[in-house]
Amino acid sequence: MKTLLFSTALFFSIFAFSQSKDTDKRFEATIDLNVGAADVWTLLTDVARWKEWDTHVIDAKLIDGFAPKAQGKLVTKNAKVIDFGIQESQEGVGYTLRHKLSSGTLFIKRSISETDSGALLTANVWYTGISPKNFKKYMGEDYTGILEAELVTVKELLTD
Repeated sequence: MKTLLFSTALFFSIFAFSQSKDTDKRFEATIDLNVGAADVWTLLTDVARWKEWDTHVIDAKLIDGFAPKAQGKLVTKNAKVIDFGIQESQEGVGYTLRHKLSSGTLFIKRSISETDSGALLTANVWYTGISPKNFKKYMGEDYTGILEAELVTVKELLTD
């Protein structure tokens, strides 16, 4: 019964998804979390734990800690080593990552805002320079579903 209620709540209320119709280069998903922003920030900035909720990551490391302009490496599920950087970061509020691809740049922005019941987590993903076809090649055919599922996993990790 608890699972049914949880599934129903997910279906009706936790996601707000939008995708730009004209470019197919921007994706957004939001989830309401019943924990404080500090707890969300701790999980999101623990790069070693990204593999627990980001389905593209097998391993990730930062060279100089989590700070603006920090550089890191991650290993993807298809065994590619990718350099990434933290473009901007505001403690407890959010950050933007930058992954340079062979034919463009992928940006991932994760934002946290306080609510009466805890925190709201929003993931924005966009890319420049490559076509939607190439984006699907890099990120998968159903990126929308992947992004939403990752946010559900974050919620599960925070409420366990």
